[in-house]
Amino acid sequence: MSYRELVFTVAAETAEPLGDVLLELGALSVTVEDDAAGGYDENPLYGEPGLSPEVQAWDRSAVTALFNPEIDSSDSAEFIPELLASLKEAGFKLSPPQEKTVEDQDWVRLTQSQFAPIQIGKRIWVVPSWHDAPSDPNAICLAVDPGLAFGTGSHPTTHLCLLWLEEHSKLSNQSLLDYGCGSGILAIAAAKLGCNPVVGTDIDPQAMVAARSNAQINHTTITFVLPNEGAAELAAETKYDIVMANILANPLQVLAPALVNKMRQGGQIVLSGVLARQAEEVIATYSQWLKLSVWKESEGWVCLHGTLSSDKKVVEETNSTALAQKKSLKLVLLAALFLLLLVFGEHLSRNSLLPALATRVDGTSNSFSVSAFSLLQRIDEKLCRTLGCLNRPVSDFAAWKITSATLTPENAREGLKNATNQSILQVEIQNRLALAVLLPNLEVSLTDAEESEIKTLQFSPKEWLPTSWQETHPDYLRLGAPSGDLIRADVPISLPQNAAGYRVRAFYPQ
Repeated sequence: MSYRELVFTVAAETAEPLGDVLLELGALSVTVEDDAAGGYDENPLYGEPGLSPEVQAWDRSAVTALFNPEIDSSDSAEFIPELLASLKEAGFKLSPPQEKTVEDQDWVRLTQSQFAPIQIGKRIWVVPSWHDAPSDPNAICLAVDPGLAFGTGSHPTTHLCLLWLEEHSKLSNQSLLDYGCGSGILAIAAAKLGCNPVVGTDIDPQAMVAARSNAQINHTTITFVLPNEGAAELAAETKYDIVMANILANPLQVLAPALVNKMRQGGQIVLSGVLARQAEEVIATYSQWLKLSVWKESEGWVCLHGTLSSDKKVVEETNSTALAQKKSLKLVLLAALFLLLLVFGEHLSRNSLLPALATRVDGTSNSFSVSAFSLLQRIDEKLCRTLGCLNRPVSDFAAWKITSATLTPENAREGLKNATNQSILQVEIQNRLALAVLLPNLEVSLTDAEESEIKTLQFSPKEWLPTSWQETHPDYLRLGAPSGDLIRADVPISLPQNAAGYRVRAFYPQ
């Protein structure tokens, strides 16, 4: 049996609706690719949690539809003209597509052929079950098949963590926690390199199934637990020699206190899933506990490494260095504000300058800046009483920090077996500015096991704010949230059956 493949070249805004209509007209599958892929003008399309591209297409997109002649008569001479006519009725005026015949074949074997053994460093090999292990007697083989959970060794972030383990020879009897273990590949590698005990944890129950299976296949003894199981391995008093987390920059920052709390004095932390441009921000977040540095970089991703020291002086020096630039910038901006107040009249520029120069209430602003801004607010109030001011609401994305976000099934014991997959997103979000700020919308991006986005949910303040909070702040839509206010909300969410991960961000709609 053969299939008929049709390729339409269209503009970005046409790609997605065209794909939907082609599926309605009987296409077995539809894919969208860059029409210039492989050429000098290829345009890579990247997305991050909370920063996904608005249009999931390229300026010139190739929309490929696959048809089966046995069920839709797509091999007839009239098929393309009739298809173009149907598309025209749907609002698409298109040129005839390129055609290609796709012969049937052993798709399982073809898919498996795309996953060859991966060598990492000098000794580590990731070997799918359908391949023979390398003959090198010194090879450390990790038998991991592509499956439900992220982690096959092919991604640069996983690759960097495996390299770190291989290049640190003194792992014998070192305890290790793999936080966000996915398939368990990092925990398995650590166990084979001598770490003991090894513990892995992940919020995804499917990851636990995959990790336990992979650990058994690799003949390793590893404990895998869910964060909500109340296991002794994750108790506050349990510490580890090595804490490894291959997640993403935003959750690594949110989880910083929890991850550092799992380190023993003198212990090491290894963080991956961080883009090179995000490294300084993550390093600054951890600077109040320890000094992080970039260990290695690969394909735009970095692996960060640090040691928890008991020397308070080292921590203080690290904090001072990390905040020096920010303090200097604040001082310059405050001086500029006072000059503008004297020369141009503070009341003419206050609505834009005050939010820009507002200090933070979470302890990250130095005492001089806090005092100066407090004085500025008092002067501003007096000027407004004298000159009159127009108060405009402040909407500042940087004011908001999601201090925690946990997606938990309503019935934790049933987990994803619950037919409705009804879950609760527990969010803590804080206004860190020394000003009232308008409430943002919340966006929850649900991803599958390969971290591809499958569903996006958006909640307005009225939808995600607790009813009790709204009742105590009846004018919140106009005045926003008070300075420093920490809001805890429980948002019900229905999960798709293939949901394996999630990302949460705050944003203001355009």
